[in-house]
Amino acid sequence: MLKTEKIILAGIALFLVSCSNISQWCRHDGQTSGYLNRVLQLRQQSGYEAPLPVSTIETPARPMEDSVRKITWKHLSDVIFDRKYDEKLKMPMLYPSFSRNIKALNGKMVRISGYVIPIDATGGSYVLSSNPNSSCFFCGGAGPETIMALKFKSGRPEFETDDYVSFQGRLRLNEKNIYELYYNLDEAVFVGK
Repeated sequence: MLKTEKIILAGIALFLVSCSNISQWCRHDGQTSGYLNRVLQLRQQSGYEAPLPVSTIETPARPMEDSVRKITWKHLSDVIFDRKYDEKLKMPMLYPSFSRNIKALNGKMVRISGYVIPIDATGGSYVLSSNPNSSCFFCGGAGPETIMALKFKSGRPEFETDDYVSFQGRLRLNEKNIYELYYNLDEAVFVGK
């Protein structure tokens, strides 16, 4: 094989890898989960280094459906955006492709911290951002995956711009509605600073 053919094949391979969504297999929080985690736990408990037979591996108990999962903005950053032309708005819009890890959080109760940014403070409409107002998605160079709409369970809470607080609620992903944010926290409840 000629040197130029090898370079072309390497370039094609690099292009294919860079265009694929291999991030779905990455673990950004440094932890293993699921089947592998259970096998490693059993090995550690037994002190046995040889491969464990499948019959000794128990399925971990499923967490309660409404147990609250603490998430970070890093968890939510595993998303790819495709630019598609919208006929109604007559302009290109970004449509998200969420990783499997993010899709697994859809509809789950989560807890997240961030900076509050008022959209309509008199109407009680706020966004939670991973960055303060001066560098949030609206004002700075951050991406749309760094903000989340807060839909409060009750009342009209009042917050100051850039209050760093924690909320809990049901995470709802938005892949198609261009009039909503990609991340929405429904039934949001303030849980502290």
